[in-house]
Amino acid sequence: MSWRVDRRAVLLLLGCQLVTGVAAAVLLTATARALRSVLGAGAIADRLDQALPALVVVGVAAGLTRTAVALSGYAERLLTPGLTTGTDTALVEAVCRVEAAAYAVDGFADRQEAAEMGVIRAQVMVADAQRFLSALVRMVTAAGALAVLNPLVVPLLLLAVLPAGAGAVLTARVDYEVHYANIADRNVRGMMRWWATNTKYGDEVRANGMTGYLLYWFRSLSERCDRRTLAAAPRTLRIALASSLVAGVFLVASWAALAWLAMTGRIALALAATAVVAVQTTLGALSQLVLNGAALFHTGLYLGDMGSFLDDAAARAPRRGSATVSAPVDEIRLDEVVYRYPGKDRPAVDGVSLTLRRGEILAIVGVNGSGKSTLTRLLTGVFLPDEGRVTWNGTDLADVDPASVWSCTGLVPQIFAQWPLRVRENVTLGQPRTSHDGPVWDAVDAVGMREAVEDLPAGLDTLLARELFGGAELSGGQWQRLACSRALYRRPPLLILDEPTSQMDPRGEHRVFERIRSIAGDRITIVVTHRLENTRIADHIVVMEHGRITEQGRYDDLVHAGGTFGELLALSLDR
Repeated sequence: MSWRVDRRAVLLLLGCQLVTGVAAAVLLTATARALRSVLGAGAIADRLDQALPALVVVGVAAGLTRTAVALSGYAERLLTPGLTTGTDTALVEAVCRVEAAAYAVDGFADRQEAAEMGVIRAQVMVADAQRFLSALVRMVTAAGALAVLNPLVVPLLLLAVLPAGAGAVLTARVDYEVHYANIADRNVRGMMRWWATNTKYGDEVRANGMTGYLLYWFRSLSERCDRRTLAAAPRTLRIALASSLVAGVFLVASWAALAWLAMTGRIALALAATAVVAVQTTLGALSQLVLNGAALFHTGLYLGDMGSFLDDAAARAPRRGSATVSAPVDEIRLDEVVYRYPGKDRPAVDGVSLTLRRGEILAIVGVNGSGKSTLTRLLTGVFLPDEGRVTWNGTDLADVDPASVWSCTGLVPQIFAQWPLRVRENVTLGQPRTSHDGPVWDAVDAVGMREAVEDLPAGLDTLLARELFGGAELSGGQWQRLACSRALYRRPPLLILDEPTSQMDPRGEHRVFERIRSIAGDRITIVVTHRLENTRIADHIVVMEHGRITEQGRYDDLVHAGGTFGELLALSLDR
């Protein structure tokens, strides 16, 4: 990944590790020569004079090491931002491009949360890898010098350090298991935190006395996570004690072996002093090697989660044909369409057949959970049916590039986003900017929002996020009008409005439906609503129950048909 981000920085990083290793070898060799001169026979001045060249080499090698460390830190700083951005962007893109049906798959949100940790840990991976490589090179050079003096000490040093590495890896595995066990609770806790602290819902939380209850649940979830973490503490303690005990035994054995070699005259005193330096260097490098190796292993677990999620998301990305659709869209047909959400036994849409033609307004009504919104997702190609076909101008959406479909749709969903962007971007979002604001104002005028926008501090340039400096806030009805203006700005061949006026006042609602009627001739228009009086504008009405169309016809016909439509209309008027 780093190689794709910045090859020169990677080469610089590797080069610095090589320089560090060579400098370490030179440093040990020069130290041995300097000690041989200093501890040899003759006058002190002569011995120092003989040691001076070696001491100069020691100084140069130390300077090169420090320079290489500084340059490797610079290379790390070059790599880390791009690496973090790359992994984060890959995750966001994967979630945005996955088939919408994946959101309903059990565990998808938890796997996404696990992948998020991989993104967070990716930024420390370069630093861990750099320290690991540096320790590896220093260990090889120091151990090589030590092996020349006496090969017996090297395996003892390895045995002294390996238990610490094994302990670090086992501890990392325990931490990862605790993290994974806490994912679901931590995910819910994060959502609870957002809902409880978001200023948009502060009035509801306070006025309805929810504070204590929300705090109880937040504290309960936190304590549940803490219990798992605390339960793992004894395991990590046992691992640490066992690895430290074994490592301590072998470390004592290493120093004892070195002392025995010196006292028995098997190595000269000057070489023994060099061996002490080599042992210290090797021991430090080995310790860093195993600790940073364990850190790499730990981070690798989270990056593995991220990689698995990205692979899963790629597998769930749309696998459709390369055909395209374009305006005008003259006809949309559903033929015996069935759709079932993952993990559900009962279809949300069950055997629906319907034909929509350009210039017509279709109203879809029914009680909550009857399949209305799911039907709109099938019409727009957000979902593909499990059975049956959805065709645009005779082309099956399963064979069509979804981007070409969505370039022809304008959707006002029942739950719409309140984007923390300027008014202009809230209207034009997803569309190319025009050279002037005329089309933006047309869309704003269409929903009766001009006066409200002009009253904002900076008009179309006002940031719609009260939490941010200079930001302003809209009412619920104004936000809904803005969502409608966003769909109208697109001038789409297929316009779908799902409860588009549920938060509007009567004047705003009338304005929106008048606009819908006036532009209906050039497109297929679908209105999903519980306010059955608004369906008077429709050319055709379908009533859905349990995923099926149970009634259809014109408003006047359905009112007197004695069916569900007439019943729901009578209930809506009896208030």
